[in-house]
Amino acid sequence: MPFKKKSRQDITGNRYGRLVAIEFKHYNDKHHDCWLFRCDCGNEKIMPAANVKWGRVRSCGCLVTEHISSLHRQDISGRKCGRLTAIYPTDKRDASGSVIWECSCECGNTVFCSATCLSRGRTKSCGCLYKETRVTCSDSRTDAVENTLLSILVSSKEPRADNTSGHTGVCYDKRRDVWISYINFQNKRINLGSFKEKEEAICARKDAEARLHDPIILNNWNKLSESTKEKWEAYGNRFPKEKNNTANGCATFESLSLCAIERKAEI
Repeated sequence: MPFKKKSRQDITGNRYGRLVAIEFKHYNDKHHDCWLFRCDCGNEKIMPAANVKWGRVRSCGCLVTEHISSLHRQDISGRKCGRLTAIYPTDKRDASGSVIWECSCECGNTVFCSATCLSRGRTKSCGCLYKETRVTCSDSRTDAVENTLLSILVSSKEPRADNTSGHTGVCYDKRRDVWISYINFQNKRINLGSFKEKEEAICARKDAEARLHDPIILNNWNKLSESTKEKWEAYGNRFPKEKNNTANGCATFESLSLCAIERKAEI
């Protein structure tokens, strides 16, 4: 059935925002009447009349461009955003076109931030606020000892879901065809070496755990939560029998402590 054009409203000469209707042009694929509009900036553009009459479109696009430019040119000199105070703008722009401002922090450092990040509160300091907050959070942890969280040391003994070697701190290097062993301690990564056999890499990791992790865990046992203690005991019960000092092959707190001390003395 052929489409029957509905009677269209004559809007010739009508003004909508910055647009003035000039003449009807055609119907689009959705059977909407499209008109030629002239913008106050001088540009002419063909658009569906409904979008213009309902206020969806108010210009040829120059209104949006001017609005964005005004935001980028806004003067924020002296404005305080968190610990930062905007000093003066630079000639640089970020990916969105926002002006990069030179700012001074309360701690005395100077940083460069975009006007958008400052106005929206995304950047509040040169980085000192994050460092202070991180230290405060760490100090409030009861299991924080020597810049180390005991609960994380215990949890690290259990391999993550994406672990492919079956043991934490052991991974395979396809390029060199070797197994890499490493351990994290006090915010540092210690490389334990590369090995041809996977079992050798695991043994190196376990030996490093006994020398670094186990002594600090056992010496601060009372600072651990009950759930963390259960995780530790569950891990200790999976030790091979030849590693244990108990008759039934099940590691206890005393045997693990003695094992850790003995291995530490061997270093």
